[in-house]
Amino acid sequence: MSDITVPSWRAQPAHPGPNWRMLAVAGGLLGTLAMAGAVYWGISRMGPRTVPLIEPDARPVKIRPEAPGGLVVPNQDQLVLEPPSVRRAAERNAASARLDQGPEVPALDQLRQQAAPPAPPPAAAPPAPPMAPSALVAPAPLPAPVAARPAAPATPTQPAPVQPAPATVAAAAPAKPGIAPVAGGRAMVQLAALTSEESARGEWERLQHRVPELAAFQPVITRFDRGEGQAPLYRLRTGGLANAAAARTLCAAVQAKAAPCTPIGG
Repeated sequence: MSDITVPSWRAQPAHPGPNWRMLAVAGGLLGTLAMAGAVYWGISRMGPRTVPLIEPDARPVKIRPEAPGGLVVPNQDQLVLEPPSVRRAAERNAASARLDQGPEVPALDQLRQQAAPPAPPPAAAPPAPPMAPSALVAPAPLPAPVAARPAAPATPTQPAPVQPAPATVAAAAPAKPGIAPVAGGRAMVQLAALTSEESARGEWERLQHRVPELAAFQPVITRFDRGEGQAPLYRLRTGGLANAAAARTLCAAVQAKAAPCTPIGG
């Protein structure tokens, strides 16, 4: 046998490799598409967004039932024990009767008669008194004429003194003594103890609107140091009262409006 020469253009590799050029082109296209999608998504997110509008439900809240009277019993209008012809005739008559009847209207006259109270029985006429038997009575003799006596002079009658009716005077309740500051008054009342001066002034304004008796007073706010490590307190007081009794009276008026009050000094 002689060797046969095979042309080079017919020779093919046993294991052809991947086409790197096509892969690079496809990867570039995919990357470009991904970049374009990312840019579009970012631009869409940056634009103005519409606010969702909450609207009421357009569906009806209540739906009229098909049978307002209650449960519908099947075959309630059918004559089961009758022949079919009789049942059909009865169904036709019942359907025509239901169509002919108008809407049910209450009988107002009958309802008024039932609700009206019963009429009282007629009062019986009183019986006539029995007639007394007539008797013949002799006429009484006329009295003898009497000589007229001279009339006595009329004495003037004095009218009885009219006594005035006792006037009903309602006892006036003792007026409540006025609560006001006086010159040189040393008695005071404490209304609150708060953690800041602003809170104390706000509490004073609130109490003035709530308790009218405090309108003539001025607030006295003093700082009180409780010790190391504790926040100071600001006492809200007012004073200028004459004595301890006036302080207790003012505290009673403040406590009547459900506000704390403590009399101090006298």
